[in-house]
Amino acid sequence: MKKKLYILFCILFLVTNTVVFAEQEAKKKTNRPFLEQLMSHSLEHSDVQDIKVENNSGLQRLFSINDGYQERVLRKVVYWLNNSSRVNGTIEVSIDNPSNKMTLQMANDEVITIEPAYTCVSDHERNICTAKEGELIVSDNKQKVRLKSQTLYDWLMVGWRKELDGPTKEQLLEEALFTRYLYLLGPTFSEYFMCPKIKIEPIDGDPRRHLIFASALNYSGHHGGDYDKLTFSVSDSNRTGLQITNVKIKKHISQEEIRKQCQTFD
Repeated sequence: MKKKLYILFCILFLVTNTVVFAEQEAKKKTNRPFLEQLMSHSLEHSDVQDIKVENNSGLQRLFSINDGYQERVLRKVVYWLNNSSRVNGTIEVSIDNPSNKMTLQMANDEVITIEPAYTCVSDHERNICTAKEGELIVSDNKQKVRLKSQTLYDWLMVGWRKELDGPTKEQLLEEALFTRYLYLLGPTFSEYFMCPKIKIEPIDGDPRRHLIFASALNYSGHHGGDYDKLTFSVSDSNRTGLQITNVKIKKHISQEEIRKQCQTFD
C-alpha cells in the first residue's frame, strides 16, 4: 500500500511540475516584447487581446479575441505584420492627428500603435505631411519601427470600415450544413466545429444527389494548444440517403494550414 501511495505521489509530482513548467514557458513567450517578435516574424495572434482602429473623423471599431468572428480580423492583422518588411532609414516623426490609427492591446499589457508613415516638407513656414503609400510606423511608446505592407496599409486606410459585424448568410448556411453532417459522426467529433468548410458537388449532374467534402478544426486548439483538423466526405442522395466516408484527423497542423482553413488573406 505504501509503495502504491509513493508511486502515486511521484506521478502527481511529475504532472504538477510539468504543468508549472509549461505555464512558465508560455508566460516567457507571452512576455517577449512586441517589437522583438515583430522583427523575428514570430507574432502570435493569441497574444493580442483586442485591436482598436479609429480615424481623425471620430469613427472607430474594436475587434476582440473574445469574439469568435472578430478573432479572424486579429489573425489576418498579425499575419500581415509577420509578412511585412523593415524599411531602413529615417523614421518620420508621427503627426498629432493621423488619418487612421490602430492600437493593439497585448496580453502582457503592452500597448502598440500602428499608423501610416508620413513624409513632411516645409512650405512657407508650414509643415505639409502626406502619407507614404504602403508604409507604416509601429510604436511601443519607446521605440518606433518603419514597415512596408501594402495590404495592411490599405486595410488601415479603408478596409477596417468594411469588416462585417458578423457572418454572412452564406457562412451561416455553410455552418448549418456542417453541423448537420457533423452530428452524424457522433459525440467523439463534437469539438470539431472551428472554421467549418463545406464543398458541394452534384453526383452525375443530378441536383438531388450531392457529394460533400467537409473540414473543421478542434475547439480545444483555441485555448493555446495545437489545432487538429477533421476532414470527411458525405454522399447525400435521394436513393441511398446519407453515407459518411473518409473520416480523418490530421494532428498539429501548421499555422499556414490554420490560416487557409479559417480565412483566406490577401
